[in-house]
Amino acid sequence: MNLRYITTLVLFIICCNSLVINGASLGVMPWMGLERTQEDISSDLQQISQIKPLLGYVSYERFNLGPNSTLIINNLTDVQYTLQSQGIVTLPMISTFPWGLNRTIEWARQLISNPTPFINTCVQQALNEGFDGYNVDIEPLGGTEQDAIGYANFLNEFANALHQHNKILTVCTATYDPFWNYTLIGQTNVDKIFTMSTYAGSWTGFQNAVQYAVQTIPLDKLAVGMMTVGSNNTPFTDDQLEQRFQLLANNKVQYIGIWCAPIPTNWLPFIKAYNI
Repeated sequence: MNLRYITTLVLFIICCNSLVINGASLGVMPWMGLERTQEDISSDLQQISQIKPLLGYVSYERFNLGPNSTLIINNLTDVQYTLQSQGIVTLPMISTFPWGLNRTIEWARQLISNPTPFINTCVQQALNEGFDGYNVDIEPLGGTEQDAIGYANFLNEFANALHQHNKILTVCTATYDPFWNYTLIGQTNVDKIFTMSTYAGSWTGFQNAVQYAVQTIPLDKLAVGMMTVGSNNTPFTDDQLEQRFQLLANNKVQYIGIWCAPIPTNWLPFIKAYNI
């Protein structure tokens, strides 16, 4: 890595506790896939501790959506205490796993039609475990425009219930299925909307996805999702990262999510310097 970048990063970590863009706090949230992504959990927790000043939230695999509006607790490593003890804002994920199952849209529709049991369970679970909210990552196939309306209504109700207890709700969205309507979700009371279509490996795909997100989601809610690898699982070069972060800065994007931990070392100077 360029020595100038290393020096800049060290000085930043020593001197700063937050990022600022145009007068607003700048946030970065890594996702931890835990056993699902075969990550080195201990090493990644150590990295998160070391770069804590760069981070806003940390999200990690914890729950799944089940049938009939139920919340399933996964048998994965529980990193909540380790993160919480460092003062990190924790947003465990509510996922649909494995991806692509036909039952996912069925369970999502059950949730939409009867959200109360699920929401009540989630609120109580957050109070019991002491985490700060949720990151909802429900990814069905075969959704309709009517599903999108119902899902936005569910998210708004869920956000309102969590806000009563000073908890946060964030949601992952994409454009590959009509289940998500960026505009409708942007009108809800969710705190952040993380885009997954911006995972696009190609530069053109990333540009188009960012532009669509900026046009359809309020900037104060928008969080652009980014993968740590591009096409063919190839790590991004410094030039590619500079190009992407400059695009985000030009569009005044104030929050990013990174799938998934660990954050590559060459990303850190760009995160630090992002639009400053």
